[in-house]
Amino acid sequence: MKADIRILIVLLSALFAFSGTGFAQKKRRVEIVHCDSLDYNDRIVANAQRLMGNVHIKMDGVLMWCDSLYSYTNNNMVDAFGRVHIIRGDTLDMYADFIKYNGDTKFAKARRNVKLIDKKVTLTTDSLDYTMITDMASYNYSGTVKDSSNVLNSLIGQYYVNERKAYFRTNVDAVTKDYKIKSDTLIYFTNTQKVYIEGPTYIFNEKDTLYAEYGWYDSKKNLANLTKKPRIWNEKQNIKADSIFYDKIKGDGLAQGKARLEDIENKIIVEGNRIEYNDISKIALATDSAMLIQYSETDSLFLHADRLRTMPDTTISKKTVPVKKIPAKITTSPVVPDTLTSVAQGLEVLTKKESRTDTLTTGELPGDNISTDILDSVKLISDTLSADTLGIKPPKDARLVLAYYNVRFFREDMQGKCDSLVYWSKDSTIQMFTKPVVWSNKNQITANYIEMINRSKDPDEVIMKDDAFIISMEDDSVRFNQIKGKNMTGYVRKNELYKIDVNGNGQSNYYARDKKGIIGLNKAESSNITIHLNQGKVARIVFIKSPEGELKPMADIDEGDKMLPGFNWQQDIRPKSKEDIFRTEGTVLKNKQGQEILPLKGSTGN
Repeated sequence: MKADIRILIVLLSALFAFSGTGFAQKKRRVEIVHCDSLDYNDRIVANAQRLMGNVHIKMDGVLMWCDSLYSYTNNNMVDAFGRVHIIRGDTLDMYADFIKYNGDTKFAKARRNVKLIDKKVTLTTDSLDYTMITDMASYNYSGTVKDSSNVLNSLIGQYYVNERKAYFRTNVDAVTKDYKIKSDTLIYFTNTQKVYIEGPTYIFNEKDTLYAEYGWYDSKKNLANLTKKPRIWNEKQNIKADSIFYDKIKGDGLAQGKARLEDIENKIIVEGNRIEYNDISKIALATDSAMLIQYSETDSLFLHADRLRTMPDTTISKKTVPVKKIPAKITTSPVVPDTLTSVAQGLEVLTKKESRTDTLTTGELPGDNISTDILDSVKLISDTLSADTLGIKPPKDARLVLAYYNVRFFREDMQGKCDSLVYWSKDSTIQMFTKPVVWSNKNQITANYIEMINRSKDPDEVIMKDDAFIISMEDDSVRFNQIKGKNMTGYVRKNELYKIDVNGNGQSNYYARDKKGIIGLNKAESSNITIHLNQGKVARIVFIKSPEGELKPMADIDEGDKMLPGFNWQQDIRPKSKEDIFRTEGTVLKNKQGQEILPLKGSTGN
């Protein structure tokens, strides 16, 4: 009762003291609800009432509690001390050790142990400024925003109550359910739990790291859309592009604009202006300037196709490709005279009739159906290969690469083209379908189907099925050595073809030499032929089964003798560089020297 009387006396004294400004006094907005004691002493604090003990006041719809408070009589301001608590509206609570509040500007300065609670969002800091006109809180000396799922820290920040938006700048750290975030600038909407990236930002967990300088991340739906210098990487792969969208729950990713996906274990890079990827199925599809790079310490293969698809290689190998060594007996043959006495010790003819088992299943892979039927079409062929017999340790996550429509590839020692291609990293094998052509140095290989096996130890193999044809250009560029047969197997050592087995309908045209040079054209036929080469030139031929042939001196050679039936030298469509793999009919590209690369005209027969 005494305290209430004292408060009344002080208020009456203040009323008389400021009777000259009665109208302004009616505008006073500080309403004292309760305090244990009240004092007014100009010698302690001028123009101020001092309220102490369980203070409770109202100011323009703001409720405030504290241990003690100064209410100033010459302005609409209060200074609150000790366990200060402000309530604004139905949802906003502010706590601090000290709050200075201006009722005219509706501006509050909160200091020490500051806590702002907005529904399920809590902002903590040591120094906070709050503008109630815009409902915006800001700090400049480190703060933390926490909701039901995420915690975000920064050196500088603002929180917009009405928009449920937090703006973080400088040394931003965040922890979500699935990721940690480090950033320079972030915007976070607490109602949607969506993070907007506006500066260099890393989003990472124990497995993956995402980087971008602009974009957004939805921590509630686990969606990310990164649009400036984005990258995603882990121990097994790297992804970068102009923009990346990623759905963690579905595993779907979309990289657009100079997109690049690197498979570190298999040493494969897939590039394109659009790459779709699924992290669950591990399937990727590249289109729009798609390119595959198989890199190594010594050389890299660059391959282009309209569509490139990579997926796990889950096939189980059952059979092997046999490498048979057939004993040869040296005899003389009245049918095919020895024309290479300077290189070999006579023509070797295998008199004992032997047949070689062909374990490969022939298959044609139509380009139009490859997108849906390719796996079924190539499994029979793939089953003939065994990683164990190739001496290759298969990668833990072996990959299968499907390239289809207008395939062209370039490596320094080998180039090729076809309509569709399959690469098996488990067996390190390439399979080419629909008019495949392979060039190496001055050699050209064609067949209806070509398979190249890259072994860990020599020899590598090139298998040609159906209408196989090998052409080797002489140094004078006007003569061509030729080998033709139903099926062929070539053996490669140190990137050089050194032996060829011809199986079925074997024919050969090659220029015989002695020490002085070319002495004639040797034309021979046999159902099976084995040809040994030295530095790309024929060194020795072994005929199996009834050889027939003749050596024509240079003067007796007619134009019709020079080419075997089906001869087709396709040098004009051969890729000249890694840039040239993108060349299409009607386009003009330039090489490093600025010279024009002729446009494709299709196959030409000479």
